[in-house]
Amino acid sequence: MAITYDKKRNDITFCTMLFELPNASDFSALKRNDRKFENFYLPSLKQLIETFGRVALWCDQKTADYITANGLAESVNMRIMDFSELPHFPEHSQWLSTLHDMQRYHGNLLHKKTPEQWINYMILINAKPTVMDWAASENKFNTKYFMWLDAGSFNPMYKFMWDKWDGTIESYPESRVRITIQKTMGKRRPRFTPGFIYKLYKYIRGPIADATRDTLIKQDLISIATINADYDVPACSMMMTGEMTHRFHTTYERTRLMLKRHNLVTTEQAVFQAMMKFDTERMFELSYIDGYRGVYHGVAKPTPDHTLE
Repeated sequence: MAITYDKKRNDITFCTMLFELPNASDFSALKRNDRKFENFYLPSLKQLIETFGRVALWCDQKTADYITANGLAESVNMRIMDFSELPHFPEHSQWLSTLHDMQRYHGNLLHKKTPEQWINYMILINAKPTVMDWAASENKFNTKYFMWLDAGSFNPMYKFMWDKWDGTIESYPESRVRITIQKTMGKRRPRFTPGFIYKLYKYIRGPIADATRDTLIKQDLISIATINADYDVPACSMMMTGEMTHRFHTTYERTRLMLKRHNLVTTEQAVFQAMMKFDTERMFELSYIDGYRGVYHGVAKPTPDHTLE
């Protein structure tokens, strides 16, 4: 996997995090692949740093030692911490209880895995906006823009995601958060459904409209929380100015707590969807993608497909 990115450009800090989860043996099989920490995540993070430089990273000591041993520490602003220091870890037992209730009352949840298998991962991914806010406040590399990339983005199994991207970022969001969005089938997401079933669904139901404020408002919170809504937000990449990161983080936490008051504990994707549902601050610009293929290209496109007005 070779991507040519001009590291002489000094206007973007790339944000990510990497921790070995306390239940790493469970997580390695959660998403139908072998996500081992040593041979999946660490090499991917190494290539991410080598490709882009200027990386803001939350990580554990094991990850920090790996980065230092590979001579990459100068390219990284590291905050080294224990997993238990992540901002939502104190809510661990409360989240677990709510997830069991959601599984009991709302049926299939989290790809039929148990809440115990998912809880630590959910604590991790809900920290993404916090990491970006921290990166902008530190701003070690003195950049205007901040882009999130998942630490596992450069694993060879994800090569297909990068196939349509040439390594350039042609324009940047100024007063909004640029994020990718994909249409789904509602109760059945297309990437988990045979193609002919999806075509039949569209024939019966008609094409799903582009996401507008009206269509996003129609999504109900339960569907959003269980990622069964008409729109899905691949959360492995997003981009914003440093001035936007704190507003984005504050709105994220406000929305997450709103969902919590409705007895819903969600992935960060679902919080983003709920933020769009209630977006009265004109925060987002959207780039549509076809499944996860080209997700990073979607963020780097010259102009967004749609802004929420």
